[in-house]
Amino acid sequence: MSKEIIIGNSIGFCFGVTKAVSLAKKVLKEKKLLTSLGDLVHNPLVMAQLKEEGLRVIRDISQARKCPFIIRSHGLPPDVLEELKKYTDEIYDATCPFVRKVQNLVKKLSEEKNFIFLVGDTQHPEIIAMKKIAGDNCIIIDPIKKKDFKIPGLKNWAIVAQTTISLDLYKTTIMKILEKMKAEKITIYNTVCPVSITRQNEAHSLAGKVDALIVVGGKKSSNTTKLFLIGKRVNKNTYLVETPEEIKNLKLEKFKKIGIISGASTDVDCIRKIIKFLKTIQRKKNTRR
Repeated sequence: MSKEIIIGNSIGFCFGVTKAVSLAKKVLKEKKLLTSLGDLVHNPLVMAQLKEEGLRVIRDISQARKCPFIIRSHGLPPDVLEELKKYTDEIYDATCPFVRKVQNLVKKLSEEKNFIFLVGDTQHPEIIAMKKIAGDNCIIIDPIKKKDFKIPGLKNWAIVAQTTISLDLYKTTIMKILEKMKAEKITIYNTVCPVSITRQNEAHSLAGKVDALIVVGGKKSSNTTKLFLIGKRVNKNTYLVETPEEIKNLKLEKFKKIGIISGASTDVDCIRKIIKFLKTIQRKKNTRR
């Protein structure tokens, strides 16, 4: 029987990553140099290509002195942005439009004296920026670490999520917060990116229809990791690969039906190379017959 390869509908860059990478390439073509605080996107192949074109990843804002700078798709905390302006006046903003929308929401909620529960990874740049925007009346709830939290004194509560979090994890965390509810009013916002929700649903659905599921994307990417974990819960033969080379180390010959999905910062060219390799396996198998 021939090997069947099923490719997810939502693969390649999301619109936010497309904006960031396109802007970076445009500036690099013109300026030949560009700096970013941390990786512009969480994908090693994309980053390697941008670095070849002149992108320089810095770890401290002061290293951007008199150099063009790009704000990555996760956004920057307000205080870091103000500090950055001391070192360069050439700043390009590639903040994802959806992330910007959530940041504006957090700012509004803080100004209205809500206590804000930020649900997400404490180390993720998006959550770090939100915390700075929210100020003192907020707490980060990491759904993975499952630590307990103190009940705030403010009468109004709001719950906001990291845009790339698993929707299921967000729902579970909301229920835990509600169990401790002492507020007069609590408002829950669905701030999980619609693109992330679509891909998560697709990962769950496709994992149940194939013998093996391959998730293509950066291992440091939050949204890619969520896809892998969702797939793994449904299908034990779920694999996360960053590069086309990694696919060669997997024993995929025994699987007749293979599904492929990708994270939001995965270049479609990487996916094409993986598909090409899988088809090569199929041809070799047919030849041996």
